[in-house]
Amino acid sequence: MIQRQPFNQLFLIMATAALLVSAISIFSLYDTAIEQHRLRLVETVKSQARLIEAVAQFDNRDGAQSDPALVSQMTLEKVAAAHREFEGFGDSGEFVLARRDKDKIHFVINYRHLQSQFESPRPIPFSGRWAEPMRLALSGKSGVTTALDYRGVQVLAAHEPVSILNLGLVAKMDLSEIRKPFIVTGLLAFGMTILVIFVASRLFIRVSRPIEQIIDQQAETFRTLAETAREGIILANTTGVIEYVNPAAEQLFGYKPRELHGARLNCLMPREQSVAHDGYIQRYLQTGFGSIIGRGRQLVAKRKDGSRFPIHLSIGDIRTSQVRLFAGVIRDMSEQQQLQREILEIPMSEQRRIGQELHDGLGQQLTGLGMLATSLLNKASKPEHELASRLASGLQDAISQVRALSRGLIPVDIDAEGFIAALEILVAEIRTQCNMPIVLTIKERIHIPDNSSALHLYRIAQEALNNAIKHAEASRIEISIGRAGERGCLAICDNGRGFDNSAQTSAGLGLRIMQHRCGMIDAELDIRSSREQGTEIRCYFTVEAISAKNNR
Repeated sequence: MIQRQPFNQLFLIMATAALLVSAISIFSLYDTAIEQHRLRLVETVKSQARLIEAVAQFDNRDGAQSDPALVSQMTLEKVAAAHREFEGFGDSGEFVLARRDKDKIHFVINYRHLQSQFESPRPIPFSGRWAEPMRLALSGKSGVTTALDYRGVQVLAAHEPVSILNLGLVAKMDLSEIRKPFIVTGLLAFGMTILVIFVASRLFIRVSRPIEQIIDQQAETFRTLAETAREGIILANTTGVIEYVNPAAEQLFGYKPRELHGARLNCLMPREQSVAHDGYIQRYLQTGFGSIIGRGRQLVAKRKDGSRFPIHLSIGDIRTSQVRLFAGVIRDMSEQQQLQREILEIPMSEQRRIGQELHDGLGQQLTGLGMLATSLLNKASKPEHELASRLASGLQDAISQVRALSRGLIPVDIDAEGFIAALEILVAEIRTQCNMPIVLTIKERIHIPDNSSALHLYRIAQEALNNAIKHAEASRIEISIGRAGERGCLAICDNGRGFDNSAQTSAGLGLRIMQHRCGMIDAELDIRSSREQGTEIRCYFTVEAISAKNNR
């Protein structure tokens, strides 16, 4: 079953995103509210300070002949009387007026937050932690700050000096009062968000459950098929990195479970193929054309221990909106090829027996009859001479045909050492029989590892030449043999009428026989053709290293 972790992660992301949006909105509103309170407190404290200074100036003019201390005391009494009628702003907002007496701060009007309206204010040390806004005002500074007030409570306070009376004025409000509506709103938003997410999650689960069941069923079906299949199944991304390997593939290549996960496909190929593998992928991704994508072919694979073995590989292109993968289905062809060799040996043995009987039996009898006919010709009189001559000539033609037929039935005895010489003889014979220019180019002397490979390569060249002459109606054929990287390459090219290269899946018997022979010797057949442009057949096969050859 598919884990529900992705769905749980989706819900967590939704909840986190909703809470983040709510929190950002609330904090933005809170920051705006703080700024508005700052501006209001500054305007209020400045207007109050200027009003007190105006009252003090009026009292000074009115009592110009009186004692200044009495005038200041009278002004303070008027301010205190006015503030007794003022209940403050909000639940905690108030004005505080104080003066400095040495190292103490003395408040000259009663506090709003005292238990009794007539309770005397207590002095506060000037250098203490409390009443920071008043300390700034008494120091001649004006502005707004967040600090502890005379109660030790965090407040937002605007402070302004009243210079004419040597006082400090503070307008303040508790931060808890400012924060309270936002805290309530945040809790309400949090609760509503959780409720909405819960309802949406339930609806989402209800809607997605059938889809999830389908995905689970498909995934379980694929897992069961992949893990029970006898063929190896490998999934790789577009960079050639393996993302899935079924147990059959792990056993086929000799790896432990999950050992191939994250490895590159190159590790499953012989070195001569792995070098060009990445180029094949990139060319297919760019052009959309691949010689193996969407079809099957026989290749050579490499096990973990380095041994090689023949496989049949089918590759499919998996495309989704999120990912693109290549799926490969691999079948081990070792037993099948061994069985094919044994089956192929049966008609070859029978051909060898029939050819031997034609040569040793009928051929010898015809040879004897030919000798009698020649003797009769020498002894015949003139009237019978023409008949004896025709009899001897016919027997000679019959002997030639029997010998040709026996040579065709008896397989050519080709070994690895004599492959090039046999190929030269084949080209010379066909050139003479067909009176056609056939060019053989030996680019490099190569060493074929065994006689069986040499025989199959000879038959592939023979079949390709016959196809070019009989079906392609070619007027010129070129044959070359040499190296292509670390592998040998046998190439047959003609200028015949060609065929549609996309129709190889319905190729004739000759091409299928050549492909079959390539599979028998772990070779690869590459056929390129187009109508009226000729055909080129390339067979890439394993060759023996020169150092190994020299060590024999």
